[in-house]
Amino acid sequence: MVKRSNRLFRYLWGGQLISNLGTQTSLYGVGLWLFSQSGQLLDFGLVAMVVQGARLLALPLFLRVFSTWRPGRLMVLCHATGAVCTALLAFLLLSSSADAPPPLVGVLAIQALAAVAEALLVVRLSSLIPLLISDQERLQRANGLFATVDGLVITMAPFLGSWLVASQGLGGVLLVDGISFVLALLSVLVAPWLKEVRRLNSVTSVVPDQIFAAGTLHRLMSLWQRSLQARSALVLTALTAFVYASLEVLFPAWVSLAYSPEWMGWVLITGAFGYLIGFACWRWLLGHRWRTVLPLALVVQALILMGAGLQAFAHRPVIWFGAVFVFSAALPVVMAALHQAWVTLAPRDSLPRYFSLRYGCEWATRLCAFLAVPLLADYGLRPLLDWPLWPSWLLGSLGTGQGRVMAIGIGSLGWVIVAGLCARRLSLVTNPSIDAAGPY
Repeated sequence: MVKRSNRLFRYLWGGQLISNLGTQTSLYGVGLWLFSQSGQLLDFGLVAMVVQGARLLALPLFLRVFSTWRPGRLMVLCHATGAVCTALLAFLLLSSSADAPPPLVGVLAIQALAAVAEALLVVRLSSLIPLLISDQERLQRANGLFATVDGLVITMAPFLGSWLVASQGLGGVLLVDGISFVLALLSVLVAPWLKEVRRLNSVTSVVPDQIFAAGTLHRLMSLWQRSLQARSALVLTALTAFVYASLEVLFPAWVSLAYSPEWMGWVLITGAFGYLIGFACWRWLLGHRWRTVLPLALVVQALILMGAGLQAFAHRPVIWFGAVFVFSAALPVVMAALHQAWVTLAPRDSLPRYFSLRYGCEWATRLCAFLAVPLLADYGLRPLLDWPLWPSWLLGSLGTGQGRVMAIGIGSLGWVIVAGLCARRLSLVTNPSIDAAGPY
């Protein structure tokens, strides 16, 4: 039974990995193509915001309609929907011309539908992992594999999409996306479902948990008041989602403005190597200590981000790339530990609903970051740095060259992490009587 469950997990995880890579690459590739056609950054930003909004809309749809569907049936529907969306995008975009550009509303609607299908897949698979793997050691490894590789795809997809658009054009991006959906669909169809489907159906077709009977805000507040573990999970989920989404905006802009194009290539190599080292450390060393490792890894990342805001480290390559390596190594540890925290928190008969709330919190925070960070950088931080009354030693420490606004914004994210960890601690001591088990 254990071998069958592990084999089924590998099939489903492999299909999700391929599908997610194609979807994320297409998202950034199509957004960059629209930007190159119109010259307006708003077109690219709209794609990201519409996708995040569509993911949020998918969560109540999952809870009310699809939570009791057989997992294989839902996954086939989602992969097929993604393939149809890719075909529609190819027809709409490749048949356009400079004189007859594609309708932006139509492109955004298709991308939104694909994002809904992807969100349903993520919630369904993440809530299935604890049901497929009962052994705690294997479960920690599976959670780490799911969370870290998913994070790696999200991190690398913007660069892969940019490269495909530049080298192969829009057709190359859509071809990769279409192939990924076909392979993902095949992985679900050939997976060994028959031995597991009856047991999975008996667990997933359950009566909804009472805290999920009302609206989204009420569900969030009910979970917040339920236990210290729930408070900690919600705070850390929102904190990491905001910081990492902000870095997706600020870090590439900083590197492109302040350094040569070759610098970005070395950043990718260093970051990928650090990410793999971090995953190996989680798998063989840190998985059993995730409660202790999670806040420590966030503190290390906070210190690195604070250093990015200082001019003293801007042109010291050894220190600079060393910081990129350590920060990247901490990423899979944080993401895997946070996923393990939610697995520990959620009852087995309410896994889909708890993970819907988890991803709702994460995706809503990412959407806020995508909206707020560019506005704060352009209309808050930049005018603030131009204020003539700052002491010269402070401006000398922060720097005033190309990209320093983004670098200082990155440095402020370190303080956001510190503030978030302090808020987490305060939330745990505000009413300690609600949970006798103690926080993780």
